[in-house]
Amino acid sequence: MTVLDAARQQLAALEQQLEDSNPQLYRHLALYLQVLRDGLLNSVQQACFHLATQAYPDRYCELEAAGRQLLHRRLVGLVQRATSLLTVEHLAHLASQMAREQQRQSRQRRSRLLNALEQGHLDPSEPQGSRLGPAPRGSVHLGLALPIGGDFLPTSSVPLPSFGLGSALNQPEPEPESDPELEAQDGAPLEAAEDTDPDPNTDTDPDPNTDTDSDTDPDTDGSEDRDRALQLMAEVFSAWREPLPSQAPTPWDGGVLPTSPVLLMAWLAGFEQALCRRLRNLSHALNVDLMRLGLSRTLLPVSLLDAVLAGQLDSLEAPANLLRLPLPLGPEPGGKGMEALVLLLRTADLELEQPKLRTCRTRIQQHRQEVRRMAEHYRRLQRRVQALEAEQLWLQDITPAQSPLQAPT
Repeated sequence: MTVLDAARQQLAALEQQLEDSNPQLYRHLALYLQVLRDGLLNSVQQACFHLATQAYPDRYCELEAAGRQLLHRRLVGLVQRATSLLTVEHLAHLASQMAREQQRQSRQRRSRLLNALEQGHLDPSEPQGSRLGPAPRGSVHLGLALPIGGDFLPTSSVPLPSFGLGSALNQPEPEPESDPELEAQDGAPLEAAEDTDPDPNTDTDPDPNTDTDSDTDPDTDGSEDRDRALQLMAEVFSAWREPLPSQAPTPWDGGVLPTSPVLLMAWLAGFEQALCRRLRNLSHALNVDLMRLGLSRTLLPVSLLDAVLAGQLDSLEAPANLLRLPLPLGPEPGGKGMEALVLLLRTADLELEQPKLRTCRTRIQQHRQEVRRMAEHYRRLQRRVQALEAEQLWLQDITPAQSPLQAPT
């Protein structure tokens, strides 16, 4: 047996070992979601109880009996619809959709940038008569227009607005990622979030004498945006003449857990993102109903909720599953700003309230650490196999060149 065959056998052994342990990982994930479904309604009711009795007791007392009963029915209905989608299969499907959407956006940016570099941009202020016809292939056109506009670079996925409260609540925000499984049901949690705008006449409007302009930090978007822009530019220039890549496979294709440790790590990361997306959608739908029924008078954009979940926006101390943000956003030189208190379900808060859920999380983390260790060893073996294969091909290519020359007759 050669060294290459031994390395390939080690890769196959790792894949077989992971395939044998995948059923246990599936049971850990399914048990975690089952405990989450059982305790989600109680966590939502506890957060809304704090809003009704501690944050806005006067508003809850002003509601009529029918309005209070409707509020509780809406809370139960939204949670029940959301829990029906908190399964391993539904979350894996949502993770696949999110990955496809990211691939589609990446292909669109790459295609636009390639078209811009291939065709170039003529200066619109340049007279029509001075524009020459198509130049020969290989020539360079020296124009006054910018070769690449700023709109070709990827923007931040979680924008952090630096405006006042009125702008944050009234300006149109980007459409959140659609959830087909939620929209397919009658009365889905997101149905209320599409055409809902907060009342501009409420007491959440900013003082007209307040300056809403704030200094923007050049590092607000962080180094992630610059890294994504540089990565996109590198991909475009390296594949200048290559066709656009087709739809790449995702770790969630096939409907089973991957047998490769590297793909399984990506699968678990997407699974966690899908779970956070489900809880964020439920939180936004609950906030919409709380505002419609009169208990709350503020509605934060989905982008702000995503920023908090991503750790890009600092929040004030608040009870579990509640989010307290200072408004207007940004530091104020003088005076005390307003605060917005909304509901935001987070896995960390849910696990803190439910010991059983925390125990399930510990088991998942232990299994994930073992998969991470296997993934590191798997990558090393893959590089070793690639190096041995390249060495074997090199020796095959140079063998005819080293054959002895025949003596002339």
